[in-house]
This record gives sequence, C-alpha cells and structure tokens, in this order.
Amino acid sequence: MNKRTKFTIILTPGTHAYEPVKEALNEYLSTYYGGCTHFDCEGSWREDACEFKPRYDANLITEKSLCVWCAIMPDKAERFVDELRAFLTILKKQQSAEFSFIHIESQTVAAHHQLID
Repeated sequence: MNKRTKFTIILTPGTHAYEPVKEALNEYLSTYYGGCTHFDCEGSWREDACEFKPRYDANLITEKSLCVWCAIMPDKAERFVDELRAFLTILKKQQSAEFSFIHIESQTVAAHHQLID
C-alpha cells in the first residue's frame, strides 16, 4: 500500500475554452504527475459562495464544469497547488478562459495498483 495525496480540482473554463483547457490540463498532469481522471459535469453555486454565511441567497449560477482527480506522490504534493496555479494562470491567458476561481481539495489516500492480465 502506497500513500498518495489525492487532489480534486473543479473549474469552469467557459464554453469556448472548455475542450482546449481540458486537453492541456490532462497533458500537463499526465506529463508531470503521472496521470489524472477527469469528469465532465455541471456545477451550481451561489455568487456569494466564497463567503462564510449561514445562508446563501445571491444569484444561482449553473455552468459546465471540469472535475479532475489526481493522486500525487508525497514528495510532489507539497508544491502541487502552487505549480497548478501557475500553469492555470498561463493557460487561462492562452485560451481566453473565463475561470477566475478554482476549487481544490486534498486528502491523503492509500493507493492500490493492480495489473490485471
């Protein structure tokens, strides 16, 4: 059993930039971190969701979202968020993507790799 840090990344690049951002992010994460899994989905949230409130009542936004899972070796996990932020900053400008906020979660997991013949 090997320990990894699993990162969940959620972002909304906008309709015109969605596929190029997904392809570039998959290429980047596969090249520098070994791989990733992505899900095409929709996300809904309130415009005031970044604030801590007992109740959220701002406009409801629903957008096509990209959710990415990536399990990182412990020696790379500490710098992952900073490196990802730098990559996405460049990618946003290159693709004229619309995201200004990304959601990132992390947790330590046990990784089990099996070769199936």
